[in-house]
Amino acid sequence: MTDTISIQGRLVALHWPSQASEATLSFDMNKTQLATAEIEDAEGITHQVHVQVRWEADSLVGKMVKTTSCDDGTSLCCAE
Repeated sequence: MTDTISIQGRLVALHWPSQASEATLSFDMNKTQLATAEIEDAEGITHQVHVQVRWEADSLVGKMVKTTSCDDGTSLCCAE
């Protein structure tokens, strides 16, 4: 895992922990969840970073993203 907080690149994959991926609609979808993001930087190096994201973050796969430090750890947002 990469401990670097600020990474910019293309989001290759977003891996949810098993208890989050098996959640039902009764689960609070507005809270952030811990997931592992695979981000490929400009040099082609893939970084795995633990990030706090909401469920809609799956829509960022394949797009340019960046990580930033936040109170809960590291967040992920669109860089385009």
